[in-house]
Amino acid sequence: MEEDSQTSSHDHVRAWREGSALPQGAPPSRPPSRAPSVRSGREPSVPRQEKHKPESVFTLAGLIGSGPKLSRRPSQSSRKSDSERGAPSAYGPPGPVGLSTDSVASLTKKYGYCEKVAIGKGATSVVRLAHKWERGSEEKLYAVKEFRKRRKNETEKEYVKKLTAEFCISSTLHHINVVETVDLVQDEQHHWCEVMEYCAGGDLYAAIKKGGMSREEVECCFGQILRGVNYLHSQGVAHRDIKPENLYFNAKGHVKIGDYGASTVYRLPWEATIHMSTGLCGSEPYIAPEQFLNKPYDARLVDIWACAIVFYCLHFQELPWRVAQLTDPLYAAYSAACLSSSSNNPSSLPPTVSLLSPRACRPLLRKMLEPDPKQRALIEDCLRDQWFVNVEVCTEPLREGSKGHRHVLPGLAP
Repeated sequence: MEEDSQTSSHDHVRAWREGSALPQGAPPSRPPSRAPSVRSGREPSVPRQEKHKPESVFTLAGLIGSGPKLSRRPSQSSRKSDSERGAPSAYGPPGPVGLSTDSVASLTKKYGYCEKVAIGKGATSVVRLAHKWERGSEEKLYAVKEFRKRRKNETEKEYVKKLTAEFCISSTLHHINVVETVDLVQDEQHHWCEVMEYCAGGDLYAAIKKGGMSREEVECCFGQILRGVNYLHSQGVAHRDIKPENLYFNAKGHVKIGDYGASTVYRLPWEATIHMSTGLCGSEPYIAPEQFLNKPYDARLVDIWACAIVFYCLHFQELPWRVAQLTDPLYAAYSAACLSSSSNNPSSLPPTVSLLSPRACRPLLRKMLEPDPKQRALIEDCLRDQWFVNVEVCTEPLREGSKGHRHVLPGLAP
């Protein structure tokens, strides 16, 4: 029964993608690519879209090839971030306090030999692998993020403040679904480096592009991501740049949220008030629509929106749209469909959501992808969802009768 309903949904979404449900003259989009994170003051431009030729026989492969390309995307942030504006932090002073070069041990002495070849690159940093050998113990591996050099137009104080803002948050977070931040040190060339646990399984983007993930794997990944987000929000931290490139696997298949360069503290431990955030940050396809309005927004809901986009990518290996603005015809069609449907009525769900499988997940994803942030689900709502509570994750004991599952880890040989 589920397969029959999914086939009809595929037919429905095919017509929608080919333009019958789009505004007149709106072109359908191109196949999936990695997303750049926004770090400019301009609104991101939407790439020119090309027409997709309909296939004579409709297949799931054809559907996957018709959406916006899933590619690695750099993160972006415009205007001053909350930390740069001097927003209060419960995670230590934002300045260079405690980071005197006289008292900092060298990277090599503390964490071993660091490879010259990078295992990852970002807009403001390069990540390398460090090997540490100790007597009577196995080799330990660390991921070492080397930050960019100080720019000519910024003071030493401004530079160190930007470096330590991320560390002050990430170093206080300890959860099975969060990348562990170990230290902030200088290497022999006096470059500031953040030392983290090494996630040998690679990132979720590579796993999605590799393909072959079972339904159990997809649901497990999603379940772990939401558990990680729940922990962050319980600490008053919002990530604001959740995307497959910032989600990593360790050797056991545990999903870990990393890269806290765009994160913000929206509530201090002793507060009940939620502080609104400002600034455009994240990666275009994963940015919630309210972030483009140049108004304060609830950063928790930005994370919820991004998690739902990641689930869509896990399911179809493509993006639902390029950017959540009405200038994007695919998003415009989705937004219009949401206005005429109810998130509590599964039979009236927009095609973007009604195609997802299993059927039981659709009401939750509709609430997570609610264009109106005031109506969007919070993380507590997600965890209470009837479908979600039955999602099995490998970080928890298997339920009775479960056969379990194995993750496809792109960073490890099979």
